[in-house]
Amino acid sequence: MKWQQRVRVTTGLSCWQIMLHLLVVAVLVMGWTSGALVRVGLGLCVLYGVTVVMMLFLQRHQDERWRNVGDVLEELTTTWYFGAAMIALWLLSRVLHNNLLLAMAGAVILAGPAVVSLLAKEKTTTLEDLPPEHRVRH
Repeated sequence: MKWQQRVRVTTGLSCWQIMLHLLVVAVLVMGWTSGALVRVGLGLCVLYGVTVVMMLFLQRHQDERWRNVGDVLEELTTTWYFGAAMIALWLLSRVLHNNLLLAMAGAVILAGPAVVSLLAKEKTTTLEDLPPEHRVRH
């Protein structure tokens, strides 16, 4: 087994995803040591938002090559969502000083996408939608 596969099996993340996490941590540490953590956090949140918008746009593109790029961006945004949510919540805590509002905002930020994806129903296939060769005969 290659070492990249061992890392993937052990951590559940690919090597480029791990490197992305380390890069984000390094940028946050550099922002903290230089006193620019708020600006770095805002920049990372904006970068995440731009990545999400690009992902949504490219996944519906006509060309398959661009849809593949959209799929890579989807994996990237899924991997980095928790970190971006924590940064956004920390930035929000700099403005809001009410713990109840912060807790509610944190619940919405962290659980919101999961709830929306659970509530968004795909069209269910009915018997009339199936071609005759796929129907079950009794």
